[in-house]
Amino acid sequence: MALDWQPVYHISQLSFHRILKDEIVQLDHMGRGTRTQIYEGRLVYKDDNDSEMSTSEKEIKVILKVLDPSHRDISLAFFETASMMRQVSHKHIVLLHGVCVRDVENIMVEEYVDFGPLDLFMHRRSDCLTTPWKFQVAKQLASALSYLEDKDLVHGNVRTKNILLAREGIDHDCGPFIKLSDPGIPITVLSRQERVERIPWIAPECVEDSRILTVAADKWSFGTTLWEICFNGEVPLKDKTLAEKERFYEGCFMLTKPSCEELANLIINCMNYDSNRRPFFRAIMREINKLEEQNPDIVTETSVSTEVDPSLFEKRFLKRVRDLGEGHFGKVELCRYDPEGDNTGELVAVKSLKPGTGGTHIADLNKEIQILRNLYHENIVKYKGICAEDGGSGIKLIMEYLPSGSLKEYLPRNVNKINLKQQLQYAIQIAQGMDYLGSRQYVHRDLAARNVLVENEHRVKIGDFGLTKAIETDKEYYTVKDDLDSPVFWYAPECLLHCKFYIASDVWSFGVTLYEVLTYCNSEHSPMTMFLKMIGPTQGQMTVTRLVRVLEEGKASA
Repeated sequence: MALDWQPVYHISQLSFHRILKDEIVQLDHMGRGTRTQIYEGRLVYKDDNDSEMSTSEKEIKVILKVLDPSHRDISLAFFETASMMRQVSHKHIVLLHGVCVRDVENIMVEEYVDFGPLDLFMHRRSDCLTTPWKFQVAKQLASALSYLEDKDLVHGNVRTKNILLAREGIDHDCGPFIKLSDPGIPITVLSRQERVERIPWIAPECVEDSRILTVAADKWSFGTTLWEICFNGEVPLKDKTLAEKERFYEGCFMLTKPSCEELANLIINCMNYDSNRRPFFRAIMREINKLEEQNPDIVTETSVSTEVDPSLFEKRFLKRVRDLGEGHFGKVELCRYDPEGDNTGELVAVKSLKPGTGGTHIADLNKEIQILRNLYHENIVKYKGICAEDGGSGIKLIMEYLPSGSLKEYLPRNVNKINLKQQLQYAIQIAQGMDYLGSRQYVHRDLAARNVLVENEHRVKIGDFGLTKAIETDKEYYTVKDDLDSPVFWYAPECLLHCKFYIASDVWSFGVTLYEVLTYCNSEHSPMTMFLKMIGPTQGQMTVTRLVRVLEEGKASA
């Protein structure tokens, strides 16, 4: 596949200044980057000799990083990365040949590095990697980053998958030779979820605000990468969900120490949660050189990595503050998780079952935990972890604590502060959260203002997933066989008539919730109050029968 070459940046060493005709040939697909596709390619061009009658064709093997056409809106950021790479010339940093613009495609053209990403190589040859080999890789990476630091340039995505191996060095007296690749799309244009996905490589300060991107962020990333090198390219926190990764930073946890005490200390110094206390790369290089000279035979390999699990809370450190809510079988409490015992621990919401609750409800709580554990969206309440008790027979669900409570409580208190624009903003956020839930094939079954929590005046989050169920892949709905405590006044007709719950049924509940938001959750106009006025005093199954009749007559829209 030939592409028209439009040179935007030229590298003088390759004599691009005298190109007469050039062409890129796109070859095998090699993988994906963040919003990019990566291909092997060839750069073919004709170069003049001194003689006007003579030209020679040259061919260079290259890597093509193609920005997905659907992300043309971030093409400027894509070219900013190229601009940064254009400014560097270092033996341990990949060379940028140029940028190609063709129709809707934006392509970065870089040198091809023979042995590919460091992490994959370390996985393949873990049995051959020696301590001196790893020290060489660490020194070369520190050298490249020190060069960038001197130029006041930030890489922003240092990790073993972005380090390429130009020479294996296992059976070679000269040892390995690495090149740091480009960072890809800058973190400043990544979504918050994409930034959380990069934990623990991304510096903690950059998760909340990607604009806080300084050289200190590369120092944190270097610490994480050094950990990867110590553990033969193992992926840190690889089995953790996004919520659990976020919790890792919130709790200021550290990765497992390698067996080499000196390297462990270097990793700890780099991965300091106080960005101002991370060492300069010149100091890091001196430290690595000193360690290598003083301890030529130290062993850095560890057979098993036993990481701290940030999602496990110990019961003894959970200090109850007060109750937040209560149902027939469970309750939610505000607790402080305080391992230090000095009242500085974080506040969390803890959901548990009441004593004596049967096995069915224990199973339901476990299902809720599994559902919430795998959900991650800015408009869905965050899962933090679990607390097992009584030898594992009991379990508590730990969630983020949102002090403003639910919309049902918040709106009546703030009638004078919240205008229509703000109400509609809440509605959009609820819809976004529910759209995400539906995309994961879940039906919430209990969407109501009482289950929408307020983080602040600008953001709300959907909570309480006790009734949420997954729809099987071969079905369009979920059938309820026994549901004595259903929030019937928020239910769609098909739920009341046939006990069938579709994703579309949640859309009906959203409509009722929108009504609540627009009426400021005024108790005199609540859905239950309004429906009971229509159907009269009733209870049990008669309530459902009369409610269905009212809905069929279309009175609910009046």
